[in-house]
Amino acid sequence: MSLQWYLGQNAGTVTVGDEALATMLRFQQTRPKDKEAGGQLFAKFSGPDVQIVDATAPSLLDLRGRFSFRPNRPLQRRQIAERYARGLHFVGDWHTHPEVHPTPSLDDIVGMQDCFRRSTHDLGAFFMLILGTAQPPEGCYVGVLTGDGIRSLSTTAVSTKSPIK
Repeated sequence: MSLQWYLGQNAGTVTVGDEALATMLRFQQTRPKDKEAGGQLFAKFSGPDVQIVDATAPSLLDLRGRFSFRPNRPLQRRQIAERYARGLHFVGDWHTHPEVHPTPSLDDIVGMQDCFRRSTHDLGAFFMLILGTAQPPEGCYVGVLTGDGIRSLSTTAVSTKSPIK
């Protein structure tokens, strides 16, 4: 199962493919002592549509707590370069929250805004995906983030067949 959100009127869609979703679900915080986890989102583009085909897993170099996740930035920069060489584009981050319907914290928003401003890219926005304890799509928060703010996408996702094999 892949998930799809609409970006807005005539603005295309963002689809999270099977493999990327499977990676994130492996780290969902379903037990009381599970620590937050996260990684990066990588995509291919088809016109206005964004197809997220890869999500990195957390590494042993990340700092993880029950209510916090701090990735290893040097490792993330290497992952971006490696995937870019394979034709994939960094489009944002994902992480977990130990809540049924997750919402971004101020730290989440400020951190992604800083990443958006500091990164070299031609994108109009980055994505932030937060996986809560409920099963997707209900347990997902997806936001479109620029250097100026964040806009949440519709909380209703459409299950679809994976657009990329």
